[in-house]
Amino acid sequence: MSIITKKIDNKIIFYDKDVGINIEELFSNDVFLTNESQNVEWINDGKWVKKHYFRKGMMAFLNDWYLYNDIKSTRSYREFEILNYLHKYSFNTCKPLIGWVTYSGISYKANLVTEAIPAITLNELLIQQPKNYEEGASLNYERPELFKQIGIKVAKMHMLGVYHGDLNINNIMVSEDPLDSSNLKIWILDFDKSFRRHLVEQDRKSNLHRLQRSLIKNKKYLRFDYETFLSSYFSTINA
Repeated sequence: MSIITKKIDNKIIFYDKDVGINIEELFSNDVFLTNESQNVEWINDGKWVKKHYFRKGMMAFLNDWYLYNDIKSTRSYREFEILNYLHKYSFNTCKPLIGWVTYSGISYKANLVTEAIPAITLNELLIQQPKNYEEGASLNYERPELFKQIGIKVAKMHMLGVYHGDLNINNIMVSEDPLDSSNLKIWILDFDKSFRRHLVEQDRKSNLHRLQRSLIKNKKYLRFDYETFLSSYFSTINA
């Protein structure tokens, strides 16, 4: 196992042994320290993203406290593990640097730091483009190609055995390929509440339908987009 865990006072930190930087020294020098009042913060001059986990829904009254779990069952460790796994398979997601859990009695708080990705969300990208592209509008990119590439990327995620906990248009990001500015790179982020296992058909359909609902909810849904996405997805899965 490449993930190292170490106890420091009431905290347990975890990181990949091949991360390439002195994580323990940085942690001891409070480089990752913030006031933990925000869910997401850009730190280290915008090069890293720090995620502090908060409760939502019916349990929101607990704010950022979670009931005690062993380290491998905590929110931040589970997400770190999936990101680390995907990154080692060269899947386009953010590289995890460090996660940690702060224990206090029967509860804990959780944090995760990853490298930032110079990209915009699919939601932001679609806002920039006219909706009537089927009527001949001029685009900065080929919209069918965009959804084709998203289909390929989601298929590859599933082929690696990863189910995304909330596949929506804000967790899919797009950037230019630095080697070819005419191509787009698709990234998938935020693997909180995700899991890795042999995926069954219902798992895969759940992710596909979640993306469709996100497009509809945000008024970005076009039938042709989604059909292009599905065609690309199934062509890749069945290849």
